[in-house]
Amino acid sequence: METEIPTIFSAKRTSFVRTSVIREILKLTVENSDILSFAGGLPNPHLLSKDILGSVMEATIRENIATALQYGDSSGYLPLRKQIIEELTDVPWNSPDSIIITHGSQQGLDILGKMFMDSDTNVLIEDPVYLGALQAFSPYHPQFFSVPMETDGPNLFWLEEILSQNKIHVFYANPSYQNPSTYTWSLEKRKQIASLLDEKEIILIEDEAYRYLDFEGNVYPSVSSLRKRNDLTFVLGSFSKILSPGFRLGWTVVPEVYRSLFTAIKQGNDLNSNQFSQVIVSKLLDEMDFKDHLRSIQRFYSEKKEILVSLMKNFLPEAKFSLPKGGMFLWVEYPKVSEKELMKQCLTSGVAMVPGSEFSPVKRTSSNFRMNFSFLGDVEMEEGVKRIAKVYRDINT
Repeated sequence: METEIPTIFSAKRTSFVRTSVIREILKLTVENSDILSFAGGLPNPHLLSKDILGSVMEATIRENIATALQYGDSSGYLPLRKQIIEELTDVPWNSPDSIIITHGSQQGLDILGKMFMDSDTNVLIEDPVYLGALQAFSPYHPQFFSVPMETDGPNLFWLEEILSQNKIHVFYANPSYQNPSTYTWSLEKRKQIASLLDEKEIILIEDEAYRYLDFEGNVYPSVSSLRKRNDLTFVLGSFSKILSPGFRLGWTVVPEVYRSLFTAIKQGNDLNSNQFSQVIVSKLLDEMDFKDHLRSIQRFYSEKKEILVSLMKNFLPEAKFSLPKGGMFLWVEYPKVSEKELMKQCLTSGVAMVPGSEFSPVKRTSSNFRMNFSFLGDVEMEEGVKRIAKVYRDINT
């Protein structure tokens, strides 16, 4: 007797779910260790002291096991929230109550999408834009508007045009070392845009996952800290890039008026974030010289950036890119090639990058690729660039 396959049922919003080519590439590189990957935004795993981590984990098991292995407050572990206020935020109205710990900053994006977005919501984003934000927001089917990016932030002419001609409800932005472009908003543009958002009463979702990765150790003020409308601004941060993505911890600064709703939605997602990780991270921040740790990351990534830039100039002088001030990526334009063909042949040759079209709300061709420099070793990075150069030459001969 044949078994009848049931009809697949899913909610209408699932038709708007976007897949991530980055996750597919990462899966491919895990399955095939011979592939040299510039694709993922992978922090280097050797920048966190194993000795300090080991002693902190021992101390947690010895002294805090009852707390660490139990359910916790949905808002997060209070000592960690206090540390975030002291070390990692600059919004003047902050208090421990305004910090809600999330399962990576990605969960914060999803919760804010649920809170504010549906088919009647107009959402302004940067172009290009972080793919994870598109994945978080797209199921709620908002109307996306995009403002083109310049090396010092959004194009102000087009931003003002969009705001004057449309009722924008939410602006999602990644102002510091933007993923994927690495562009960083200037202080002047931060001030101007903060004023514009106040004037138009627009909710700002400010993603500051890369804020502390400036190669010189500079820290720009958040756009949110420059606003007068504290009730219309959310700031997302993450421990993934400054400690380890394995902890899966981030945070969201939430205005008082929205805290109950944000927390209730989070409870529906996970009850509370990983309590064990929260206790470990809190102890790490107590035990380590955090400022020195940040400087070691910044110096390391600055050196890795210089190596990739040198390799690209040496082996692929045709490629175009601006020099980032921080972060983990180069945003590289490969002239005179098809994105699809370059990606396909690179994968065949055992090297991976992320095509620029993945970072647009509208599927379109692009000659840009995002290249990560934080993860590969120097020898592997050189071999990877050589493989890309060979593919590029083969296509253009």
